[in-house]
Amino acid sequence: MKAVAAAVWILAAGGMAQGFQAAQAPAKGSIEGQVVNLKGGAPLKKANVQLNMINPGGPTPMGGRGQVQIRKATETDDQGRFSFPGLDPGKYRLSADRQGFLHQNYGARKFSGSGTPVLVGDGQSVKGIVFSMNPQAVITGKVLDEDGEPVANVQVRAMRYVYRGGKKQWSQVANATTTDIGEFRLPSLEPGRYIVSSNARNTGIGPRRPQSDEPLPATPDLVYASTYYPSTLNAGTAVPIDVGGGGEIRGIDIRLVKTRVYRVRGKVTGAVNNERNAPVMVSLSQKDLPGNPIMGMANGPEGQFEIRNVPPGSYIATAQSRGRGQEAIAIQPVDVVGSHVDGIVLTMEAGKDVQGGVKVVDATTPPEFKNLGVMLRPVGFMGMGGPGRTRVGEDLKFTLKSVPAVRYAVSVVGLPDTCYVKSIQYGGRDVTEEGIEMTSGATLDVVVSAAAAQVDAVVMDKDGKAAWNATVAVSAKDGTNIQVRTADENGILSLRGLKPGEYRLYAWEDVEPGAPSDPDFLKQYEGQAKSIKLDASGHEAVQLKAIVIDEK
Repeated sequence: MKAVAAAVWILAAGGMAQGFQAAQAPAKGSIEGQVVNLKGGAPLKKANVQLNMINPGGPTPMGGRGQVQIRKATETDDQGRFSFPGLDPGKYRLSADRQGFLHQNYGARKFSGSGTPVLVGDGQSVKGIVFSMNPQAVITGKVLDEDGEPVANVQVRAMRYVYRGGKKQWSQVANATTTDIGEFRLPSLEPGRYIVSSNARNTGIGPRRPQSDEPLPATPDLVYASTYYPSTLNAGTAVPIDVGGGGEIRGIDIRLVKTRVYRVRGKVTGAVNNERNAPVMVSLSQKDLPGNPIMGMANGPEGQFEIRNVPPGSYIATAQSRGRGQEAIAIQPVDVVGSHVDGIVLTMEAGKDVQGGVKVVDATTPPEFKNLGVMLRPVGFMGMGGPGRTRVGEDLKFTLKSVPAVRYAVSVVGLPDTCYVKSIQYGGRDVTEEGIEMTSGATLDVVVSAAAAQVDAVVMDKDGKAAWNATVAVSAKDGTNIQVRTADENGILSLRGLKPGEYRLYAWEDVEPGAPSDPDFLKQYEGQAKSIKLDASGHEAVQLKAIVIDEK
């Protein structure tokens, strides 16, 4: 009887286990849909549809976009249909690509938007997903010389405003080379406002031989300069081109402009930290277009340099050298107006070591600093990396090595969530907001408070639903101390390490990357922001309504 009872128990247990396993194996679901042309609704065959499961098997980290681990892809049929069978329950992100069309995330109101997730329940078949893809826009035209003749092999670029470092600036988004009949085609453009320009011809960007004993030419050279549509040398007077969704903007003909160009001569002196006596790089950057320098080098016996084909304008001349961990730099304004420039002396100064320390206040117990660091970011000098991140030691001391004498913004990284930067002083002067003008001998003192505030937020869309992947910005009332974070798939996020004070909170479902870091952008939406006051060590919970940006 005992054996029979045992056998019965084993069979029963086995049945329970099978039932338990069956209960733990949810039925598979599926997603079905169609990809169509936004212009007219025609089905799009051969579109590539990608599926990503968001954070399978666990919650999304606070403030994160969702961890993607499962990826699938399929191609639409002749009717633009697609299907993803055999899906586990969960949230999925869908996107579509096709030649001649803009990349599209499902549910995104903008082409660069992150879209919305698709929820698949246990055994659920989600149908009716429709991707309405917008055809790419194209700008076409010709490059002509001063006589109206086509010019071949000219680089043409389309630029639009983007946000970098909290400010708007022109950035290249497409480029092309003119054909043998001077034609160009700039494809894959999103809706927006663009300016189009040709790159300079015969300007000889690149290293130039150092000055010789020969005198400067009596008359300047005449060359084709970088020309903006329709025929101007100045980006500020270029005629902008408004591009809608799809279609081709024709007739954007650029008439090249010849301009007198000049030579800039001088020499580099001072502390040149070059290994193997390598040439020192010298550059001229236009004040209004710092990202497009004219390059040269000082490699004469006395550090001479000569940069040719410099158009009229206001420039910043910079000489830089590096060697054995040391960096030397010289910076000087140069105006090129109607004549060659000779006799410039760029006196290089070796970077100085800067000592500093961190002091902690408002702490009942010492906070744990695992990876605390101090960073200097050069202000106003493109291509100059600065000393980078310097780790703070266990004694809360640090040394910034070989720091060139320019202006820097100071930031502290790796702080615990309970801390914030209370003040930064350089040579006894508060530089928390304005940054520092590097001089020798001064110390950099950072005061960290352990009484940071925290805000937990949930973002809702216009329909009162969780705004998945919403972007949230918090800014002090005076427009400083901007932080930008991204909500999780439930519209939830936390803003930590906040300095006590009065703030405005903003939220968007779709916003241009980098825009919330621009104080001027935030001013447009102050009326839709939520005001909040944070006390030391305060912890507040708020609900935000996502701002809808009007499409223009």
